[in-house]
Amino acid sequence: MKRIYTLLGLVLFTTMGMFAQDASECDVNLSLEHDYAKARHYDQALPYWEKVYKACPKHSEAIYSDGTKIFKAKFKAAKKAGDTAKADEYYNKIIQLYDQWLNYFPTSKYIGKIYQEKGLMMLNNKKGSKAELYQVFNEGFTKGKSRFTNPKAFYGYFDAAVDMYKNNQLKFDDLINLYDEIGASIESSIEKYTLMMENLQKKEDAGELMKNEERKLKAIRNNIPVYSVVAGEMDKILGELGDCEHLVPLYKRTYEDNKNDTSWLRKAARNLSNKDCSNDPIFKKLVVQLDNIEPSYSSAYYLAIMYKKEGNTSKAKEYFLKAVGLADKAYDKAKIYFALARMDAKAGRKSSARNYANKALANKPSMGSAYLLIAGLYASSANQCGTDEFSKRATYWLAANMADRAAKVDPSIAKRARKKAAYYRTLAPSKSDIFIKNMGGKTVPMKCWIGGSVKVPK
Repeated sequence: MKRIYTLLGLVLFTTMGMFAQDASECDVNLSLEHDYAKARHYDQALPYWEKVYKACPKHSEAIYSDGTKIFKAKFKAAKKAGDTAKADEYYNKIIQLYDQWLNYFPTSKYIGKIYQEKGLMMLNNKKGSKAELYQVFNEGFTKGKSRFTNPKAFYGYFDAAVDMYKNNQLKFDDLINLYDEIGASIESSIEKYTLMMENLQKKEDAGELMKNEERKLKAIRNNIPVYSVVAGEMDKILGELGDCEHLVPLYKRTYEDNKNDTSWLRKAARNLSNKDCSNDPIFKKLVVQLDNIEPSYSSAYYLAIMYKKEGNTSKAKEYFLKAVGLADKAYDKAKIYFALARMDAKAGRKSSARNYANKALANKPSMGSAYLLIAGLYASSANQCGTDEFSKRATYWLAANMADRAAKVDPSIAKRARKKAAYYRTLAPSKSDIFIKNMGGKTVPMKCWIGGSVKVPK
């Protein structure tokens, strides 16, 4: 008996040693593979990756994150070379790796991104039906929304959802709810990247930006406008299904079942406001209800929208200011101050409009639309703010400077802002005017509500 126990102990010790050796070998091979993959030396990484993949497929998520990178590089090379068979082989391998990743690591914190990348691989290569795309994107969005952030994935997801609705595979209520959910995610992504951009721009202005931060800032500036484009494309895809004629009956029909659900009330109010349906009684009904059961920034903001639509500007201003006091995020405060600026600008209260626009900028320095509003206020005051033709037209330099700042801080409106700046400069004194008046490099005071002065170009 003692001999049997001794033999069993030896077997157990040997087996455990083998497992430890296998795990250790997997660690070594994974480390070597990862170093090569990180440097994009995928051919050198592949042999080590294959050893880990075959011996210990559950060892680490890095097997699948690196594996998809390796085979995407090979897929791209095969497509470039016109080798369709090889490209298809690599495509299938990539999809297989995504599926295995999800199978072996079902609780991965990257689950939203994994589904997103799988869906984008299908979308970009025109593989799978709209129903299959919807299924993949829907899994990612519902299971890992925080990492489902790619604008093209948002577009592909919603496009597939509209197709599902048209084929009676998705209810209209669910489609509109998805439209609102994706819209909120797009807004959240814009807010997140805007804050990152603003912090990097401060370092750029101070001359403290590192090389890697320069690349990051450039990428963010390029990507932020894409989200706005996707939101616009979603509206086009939704078409008339998203107009007041469809939304108002939907919210009237579902109000009683959801009137105590603050999340639903906020979404409905947001949707009706964005689609300019705030003059319908259902908007007032659900916004008042929201304010009754949960007074908040949202309820105050939408009540302000409601009063503004009714033409009651004093009441609208009251609730906008109340919303500012209830808002936690600077991003939301900027939106409210900008709404107040636009309201005062429309009423001809130019000084007050500028003050509110500056408050918006204090909360969101990258709000180019606020700079453009100020530029427009200056341009519209040219005839008021000078003692002679030259000083009046000099006001357009101030307007152009504001438009330039809008283009610098806000990539989403940069093109429009640069056009505005160029236009304002055509209205300012010409080079010959400057020469004749001998004003190059001098300053021109602004006598009206604008105040301050503007420097004449040399």
